[in-house]
Amino acid sequence: MSELARRLRRVPLERRVKFLELLKGENAPKAQDGPVPRARDATARQDTAPLSYAQNTLWFLDRLSPGVRAYNLIIAFWVDGALDVAALERALGLVVARHEALRTSLRDLPEGPRQVIEAEVPVTLATVPVPGADPDERSARARELAEEAVREPFDLGAGPLWRARLLQTEPSRHLFAFVVHHAVFDAASSEVVTGELLELYLSLTQGRPATFADLRVQYADFAIWQRETLSGRRLDELERFWSERLRGAPVLELPTDLPRPVEFTYRGTEAAGPIPGEVIDGVHRLARAMGVTPYPVYLAVFAELLRRYTAQEDLVVGCSTSIRGQLELQGLVGFFVNMLALRVDASGTPTFRTLVTRADSVLRDSLAHLDLPFERVVQATSPTRDPSRSPLVQVAFLMPQQPWEVTAPGLGIELEEPATGTSKFDMTWQVREAGDDSSLTVEYCTDLYTADTLDAMITHYVRLLTALVEEPDRVVGDLDMLSPDEHAQLLAHGSGPRRDFGPATVHGRFAEQAAGTPDAVAVVHGDDSIRYAELDAAANRLAHALRERGADTGGLVGLCLPRGIDYVTAVLATLKAGAAFVPLDPQAPPDRIAGLLDDAKPSVVVSRSPEAAALPAHAPVLLLDELTDSPAARPAAAPEAAAGPDDLAYVLYTSGSTGRPKGVLIEHHSVTSFVAAVGELFAMNEADRVLGYAACTFDVSVFEMFGALLHGARLHIASDADRLDVDRLQALLETAGITVMDMPPAVMALLDPDRLGSLRIAFVGGEAFPGDLVNRWNTVCRFFNGYGPTECTVTMVVQECAGHWDTSPPIGLPIADHVAHVLDEHLRPVPYGVAGELVIGGAGLARGYLNQPALTREKFVADPFGTAPGGRLYRTGDLVRRLRNGALVFLGRLDRQIKVRGVRIEPGEIEAVLAAHPDVRQVQVEAWTDPHGTNRLVAYVVRDEQAEVSAQELRAFVADKMPATMVPQHVVQLPEFPLTSSGKIDTRALNTSDILGGVDPGTATAPRTEMERILAEDLFLPMLRNEVVDVTANFFEMGGSSLQAAQLISGIRRRFGTEISTADFFRDPTIEGLAVVVEQRRAAALDDASLLDMIEQMSEEDVARLTASDKGEAG
Repeated sequence: MSELARRLRRVPLERRVKFLELLKGENAPKAQDGPVPRARDATARQDTAPLSYAQNTLWFLDRLSPGVRAYNLIIAFWVDGALDVAALERALGLVVARHEALRTSLRDLPEGPRQVIEAEVPVTLATVPVPGADPDERSARARELAEEAVREPFDLGAGPLWRARLLQTEPSRHLFAFVVHHAVFDAASSEVVTGELLELYLSLTQGRPATFADLRVQYADFAIWQRETLSGRRLDELERFWSERLRGAPVLELPTDLPRPVEFTYRGTEAAGPIPGEVIDGVHRLARAMGVTPYPVYLAVFAELLRRYTAQEDLVVGCSTSIRGQLELQGLVGFFVNMLALRVDASGTPTFRTLVTRADSVLRDSLAHLDLPFERVVQATSPTRDPSRSPLVQVAFLMPQQPWEVTAPGLGIELEEPATGTSKFDMTWQVREAGDDSSLTVEYCTDLYTADTLDAMITHYVRLLTALVEEPDRVVGDLDMLSPDEHAQLLAHGSGPRRDFGPATVHGRFAEQAAGTPDAVAVVHGDDSIRYAELDAAANRLAHALRERGADTGGLVGLCLPRGIDYVTAVLATLKAGAAFVPLDPQAPPDRIAGLLDDAKPSVVVSRSPEAAALPAHAPVLLLDELTDSPAARPAAAPEAAAGPDDLAYVLYTSGSTGRPKGVLIEHHSVTSFVAAVGELFAMNEADRVLGYAACTFDVSVFEMFGALLHGARLHIASDADRLDVDRLQALLETAGITVMDMPPAVMALLDPDRLGSLRIAFVGGEAFPGDLVNRWNTVCRFFNGYGPTECTVTMVVQECAGHWDTSPPIGLPIADHVAHVLDEHLRPVPYGVAGELVIGGAGLARGYLNQPALTREKFVADPFGTAPGGRLYRTGDLVRRLRNGALVFLGRLDRQIKVRGVRIEPGEIEAVLAAHPDVRQVQVEAWTDPHGTNRLVAYVVRDEQAEVSAQELRAFVADKMPATMVPQHVVQLPEFPLTSSGKIDTRALNTSDILGGVDPGTATAPRTEMERILAEDLFLPMLRNEVVDVTANFFEMGGSSLQAAQLISGIRRRFGTEISTADFFRDPTIEGLAVVVEQRRAAALDDASLLDMIEQMSEEDVARLTASDKGEAG
């Protein structure tokens, strides 16, 4: 400390305050204007007073969580030397007598909460001997006792709101601990009390008067003055400023290490890290050069840190600020603090200088409107109240703390900072400037964050601060905040083990397997089956036929076939012919099939007569049923090899952002490498029985088919009836002895794992699922969660879920010969726990997109790290974060692409279809997560003013052109779209309360019979979660899915003990139609004896009524 600073410390408090006021710049924002607080009448000194606004907030928090310890403060310092304990006690009594706040309690009186100021408070300072074997042990125990003291709660209604301890570790060494509640105290009060305590102690022991003046006002005077002055035009101006400044402010979504508790717990601790003295000097140099205080420099770095950790650019940061704007308040004990909600704009690509300027502007504007208490700011802005976090402000960054010296001639004084074990916010950051001993401290909630995360955040902050202060004109986003060691560790966690399974073709591997196990059954579908040698021969014959139709290396063959042995044969035949297969869903709308064929332009489309009806007339069709008459017409030997490992194996179409589906190009070596890696992971072998459940157009079918056939296992293809009926599916799994299956979690939830004694592997993916599902299954078999877009051959990240799970498990780590990195927008690794884009690569990576070179260049990029086999990476657009153990947690989509019922959907494709409707003027498709956590597609539509079109008509329009998974479950019609200030559609303001599941309430037909009522109230409404029921509405048009249809059929069986078939359901999937079916089935199940039993239980009147009704209908 400089000599000038030392001299200033010796100046009496009042003169020092005046001197510091003169040093303030003329342009510095004034904290307060208006009159100064005036002293109350002397006769009212022991009366009550209103609470200040800050006190009112703490009183309210105490009522919500009585005895909360987060607002306990402590002054603690070591005293070495001959201490006069009686004099110290007397000095403390004089301090208490001098400041009313130390004689105040907050009581709930009939007129409301009030400050109650006692005329006198007895003060005793007992010396507590500290036990211990040696001085170090006693000192450590003294610190523990001080920490215990600060953790004891206060009763705000029973003053005084402070307690003092004098802990003796040696005859001439004591630890003084003064614990006080924030409601009557603040940080500046600590310096006031400590200074006055020691000055009074010296005056008593030296026999001289104290050197400070009497106090003109007390804290109660300030509270009265604050209530009186905060009114009228000034109040309106302040409320208008803050409501406009914070309108639409987002909640800070800082990733947490632990699930956020339902209510904020206030449990916490502190983390700290050093800041080099030269960095502090650099901060002050930059601040002087820019004409700002150091705080905006520190705040700007913090904003950039938060932007990187949250991916948010609109940030609200708290800053507790002193409101001791009047000279009379400077030497007063009390709670003179207000919380500012600083909204910092970190958007765009600003330089650090620009970001500092933004932060300074926000600070100056906020300080100019500091008078409005934070309690009133919250009222004015009406943020969403959430007991799990504080309103408006979740993290705070406080003004830099200057060290203050405590001296007493003849005594050695050393400040101590006991841990409080609390946290007022998620995090509270503060720089402590002390030259080469400067540091950054963070108080954080231990129910949200771990010490590792805070240590990393502090390191990243200091790295950013150091670099940005040196280069203020550099774009902040260009800086890398990770150390080389962090880079290396993150990339290592993102890289799967190297196996190098070697190049191969799918059909080559299958031919080898068929030669090795020719008599083993390869595929079973219902009552049909085929052995490996038979399948190989059939595929060879068909391959020759395909060659005759022009199929060859690099060409494409469309497969418009139902799931079954014919489909598997056609797949292998296509590969043997040298071409790549393109699955087409025979049940898709004809327009969609035609669009895919126009894009793929296959040389031939393999189909059968029933399915060929969905194909365009000009399609080059090869009908299998026309080839079966002469099975030996073509050779059973394979045609001459035409495709190699780097040639295409298949093309699968996924949803496209422009309304155009994307054809993903997968090569042979990608499939064989994936199958080998998963086969090694699952230990697959010839004894396995693999379930074929997935649709042919879904890439999971590739795993099921080749995972079985390239390992000599048996593929059991479930029929459509099996897939839709849970009991039939359960029976298939049991009787077939299925050992390996990949199934949606919604279906698994309906099955009984305890009856599946043969099952070894349950592989789940495509959507999130609860830990309860894992716990039901992982005691029966090995349970895996998987992730992988179509662009990386089915799956490339896997998590084995052993043990007990309370939450949804992570998606895991990359499989062999694959990489999965979490990167920022500049393709740089992000820290552990931070959300970033999942960028993947490896042996399973696709070649790109069919006929879309620009999109391929955009999404498939060079690997800047040299980690991926093949040297390329794919930008998934998925948002994930990496845990400390390396596992990845899926968070959602970076763009608007969404997943509904496990299917990846691009809203733009649906919008393109709806926009083509003649009555639709504007459309926006979004995912809405209902209160039960289920994702639902919602189409918001603005129709032409003269048009009249119902939600059901619009859904039917989409259903004619798109797969069922892409039909919005809900259509909400609006007169116009809400817009943001930039003119874009404000998606957050779209009103989900209008979602009615495609049912127009004005035309809905209510239940008319008891059976219809039961079906509606007990089954349809709880499952579809709609607000309006129409017994004539189609189940699927009301938002139901095939999976829910299976659940509904099972629910009917459980509710009524009645069997209905899937055919019954699909014949008339309405409440009205199903009610008739259920009644018929129930009646048919009753024999004569049962009918007689029922009649005997009826009254004579009921029997007469029924028989009369029967006669009337007969006649």
